[in-house]
Amino acid sequence: MAVMGSTTKAKPASGPARQTIYFVLVALLAVVLLTMSWPRLRAALHYLPVDAAIDSYYLSGELPAGSRESLQQKALESLALHEHQHYWNGLSLLYYLQGGDGSQPLYLQRESFEQSVDATRRSLELAPIQPRTWLYRALALGWLSFRDIGNSDALKMSVYTGRVETALLISRLQLGYSRLGQLDEEARGLLRDQTLLAWRLRQKSVITALKQGSLDFRRVSSLLIGTDSGVVREMEASLAGNVR
Repeated sequence: MAVMGSTTKAKPASGPARQTIYFVLVALLAVVLLTMSWPRLRAALHYLPVDAAIDSYYLSGELPAGSRESLQQKALESLALHEHQHYWNGLSLLYYLQGGDGSQPLYLQRESFEQSVDATRRSLELAPIQPRTWLYRALALGWLSFRDIGNSDALKMSVYTGRVETALLISRLQLGYSRLGQLDEEARGLLRDQTLLAWRLRQKSVITALKQGSLDFRRVSSLLIGTDSGVVREMEASLAGNVR
């Protein structure tokens, strides 16, 4: 008579045991995720004062007194914890504002603008679709050289990555018309487009810039007169006796 082998089946885990296993797995997963995200979270928390100061600058046009160097240090420390284009952008702006401080020696201004250019490069390598960053790069490059060494290309990229960025229109016009003689046909076409956009969307700001002289009416007129003479006449009428 053949002897039948017996097969022993494992008993399924009971309800409480399954819950314990699930809890342990979830806890382990949470620990792994927290460990991975902790540097990013620390960097974001460390960068909060820089964000607050830059927001204040965009509202008031000024940084808190004596804060520039400490904010730069915080941005650098945040980057050491986690590299992100947002932190590079903030650092670039802080260097740019330091470069524009006329009370600084000329060599320190140049050094600051060079640091700003480098920070924009690092940011744009991480995320190239950033119209404001391209504009700050163009502005810093424009200060560093009387010739067109990359600043008109950066200006073009600022327009291509964000054509209708109303907050950037006036700065683009100021830079473009200050370098009008150096612009190629592509850049001149983009500048003409930005001028018409600004006249439609930010007309009061354009008139203010023309009256204050940060936009040269003669240069604006020379670019528009052949294609948009009606806009030129509207500008003349708005300026009244200010056009010389």
